[in-house]
Amino acid sequence: MKSLTRICLRRNINKLSKPFSSSSYLCFQQIGHCNFYSTSSTQSDIQKIFDDQQYWDEIRSNNLKINSSSPTGLFENRYLTNSNGLIKYSAYCLKLAQGLVDKMHKDTSKEGLKKYIRRMDELSNTLCRVIDLCEFIRASHPKPSFVDAAQKCYEQMFEFMNVLNTDLVLCKTLKKVLNTPELLSSLTEEELKVGKILLEDFEKSGNFMENTKVREDFITLSQQISVVGQEFINNVDYAATNYIKINTAELDKSKTPSIILNNLHKDISMKNYKIPINSHGPYSILRSCPDEKIRKQVWAALHSCSPEQIGKLKVLLHLRMVLATTMNFPNFASYQLEGKIAKTPEHVMNFLNSLVQVVKPKAFKELEPIRKLKIEELNCQNDVVSVRPWDRDYYSTLQSIKKRRLTDQDDVSQYFSLGSVMNGLSNLFSSIYKAKFIPVCPKPGETWNNEVRRFNVVNELDNDSLIGVIYCDLFERHGKTSNPAHFTVCCSRKLFPDENIDPTLTQTTTDPNGNLYQIPVISLVCNFSTSQKDSHGNKLCFLQLSEVETLFHEMGHAMHSMFGRTDLQNVSGTRCATDFVELPSILMEHFAKDPRVLHQISNHYLTCEKLDIETLNKITHQNRDFEFTEVYQQLKMAILDQVLHTENPDDIVKAYHDLELKMEILSDDVSTWVGKFGHLFGYGALYYSYLLDRAIASKVYHHLFALDPFSSEAGLKFKQSVLQWGGSKDPWECLALCFNKPELAKGDEKAMKFIGNTSSNL
Repeated sequence: MKSLTRICLRRNINKLSKPFSSSSYLCFQQIGHCNFYSTSSTQSDIQKIFDDQQYWDEIRSNNLKINSSSPTGLFENRYLTNSNGLIKYSAYCLKLAQGLVDKMHKDTSKEGLKKYIRRMDELSNTLCRVIDLCEFIRASHPKPSFVDAAQKCYEQMFEFMNVLNTDLVLCKTLKKVLNTPELLSSLTEEELKVGKILLEDFEKSGNFMENTKVREDFITLSQQISVVGQEFINNVDYAATNYIKINTAELDKSKTPSIILNNLHKDISMKNYKIPINSHGPYSILRSCPDEKIRKQVWAALHSCSPEQIGKLKVLLHLRMVLATTMNFPNFASYQLEGKIAKTPEHVMNFLNSLVQVVKPKAFKELEPIRKLKIEELNCQNDVVSVRPWDRDYYSTLQSIKKRRLTDQDDVSQYFSLGSVMNGLSNLFSSIYKAKFIPVCPKPGETWNNEVRRFNVVNELDNDSLIGVIYCDLFERHGKTSNPAHFTVCCSRKLFPDENIDPTLTQTTTDPNGNLYQIPVISLVCNFSTSQKDSHGNKLCFLQLSEVETLFHEMGHAMHSMFGRTDLQNVSGTRCATDFVELPSILMEHFAKDPRVLHQISNHYLTCEKLDIETLNKITHQNRDFEFTEVYQQLKMAILDQVLHTENPDDIVKAYHDLELKMEILSDDVSTWVGKFGHLFGYGALYYSYLLDRAIASKVYHHLFALDPFSSEAGLKFKQSVLQWGGSKDPWECLALCFNKPELAKGDEKAMKFIGNTSSNL
């Protein structure tokens, strides 16, 4: 994941697409009771397409009639009507890429060298359009044939990319461009930034060494890491066993409520309850069973993986260590952190340990009421009793009953239908960023499922000109991953007149100066439940407040991609430092927790009433009962990530258990959860980024939005200081602009301390 496409790949965020202008929104005539979308589509349409299934079905049916003679491919790419088309598209892009490489090898003229960095970016964009598309298809497409084709194309492109990363001719020519004053003076700041990034990545790929074997080893290791890592990530959702067997007599005498026991099935011998892992049964037992031994057994089963999965992780860590030492780094964490905000593993651990000192006492305090309940129920004389992971849900439930919680979360969720939340998001972005969503019915074949909704994001300050496209696959579906995800299918990039542009493959827009841009295409994938139905049989999707927060988080990534419109794709949108990329998404979590925002987006599905501020204040206060405990859990994960990528222990599970016991709070020394920690692949040695960005986001929200979360002045400030730059400006320079503190641009210890002072408000 280096050089030409490293910035694209390192975040699990992807790219691809067809010609589209700001004047070509799909318009529909009125049929039946449906008012179909148009350029004047009201925001109530947004709510209806999610909350009224009949409305959506009629729109799709009408659209099918209109476009039946001109079906399109996935994301309007004419190649992608079937899996074979994906292979053809990959071959087409590979041919374009090779042509660009040949041109850069041969054209050493002055004009050729002036365009050199831009051509490298064009090459990167050509590869990313396939690699990122394949990443999305592998994770989300329901057809195995597409998934298999995507895996094949991904591996082929990745291998080609790694060969380029060790191409000495490309590297030496780039050095020449960056070391020739006459050429430097002709480069834009953005080109210079991208050139330096690519040179750093070339050198991290071994190009600073003339040793051919080193370069060959790098290619081989990178390819192996990609394959093993994908195998690891594909199996993180699988438990070690499909069923949990609990002795019938022990569970029956445990005083578990009969309403829970009656829904459990016994095996043929009747000696054991046989409870499927993927059912509500295990979670019901964790909440209601007084017997700690049984809860421990259930919790361990839910959080354990197979020995084979641990084996895959061990191989992944070993390969990464070999790669790092091959590149003359002491460990993979040092290799990964070069060029990041935190810079070194020592700085990361200093940051994490400082947070531990702040957060740990607060987490202990949060768990103290639960610990006292445990002492009381066990009738212990000794206060040396700790709260374990399998205790939390059970004693939290007891605590809730004792407190007589104010509001039933199910009742609260009825104020937050998926449609009302999406409509609320559009209103919020309109208020703070002057951008809104316009729903557009996808053409036949444009999406991977009929329930996918499409939004065009438009700029209200520029006659609703097109900014980008977001595809929303949000409803639960059999076989669909349960983890929410954001994919960049195609990023923003300026398209220059002398480039080889196929207008049937790239959705474009024109800025006020007449420049043509490839628009960002984003896919949001969630798995929200539609188990409830109204009196007309419509599926209803109500969101818990935690799910509202999830949706806001993923939309934060999407809007970063929308606003980060740069000339070069290597620094577009979310293509910024990995330990800075979570800032916009975590900032959106603050909006999702603000009672003023929740009040505005709430809309009871029957009465259309909003949830009052007083109730929301009490609910959000209740939901903060374990906020520091949650942060501490993230701290443990971030430290584990550092330990595994610096020490590469022989016994991974033991290292995990040792760390858990050392960290004390909610210690797990029974499961093999480390093999289910999927971010070890995508964020290897960089998981601390969540906490660093959480600290920054807290600082930003309190600085800009605390007085008014709907402030257009604050939104404009954040957009102009952070979002619009993508990765083209140093993150510390962005923060210096955001906080009006020029001294932060140094990114030194004082800057880190300034951010760290927010740690108590994570």
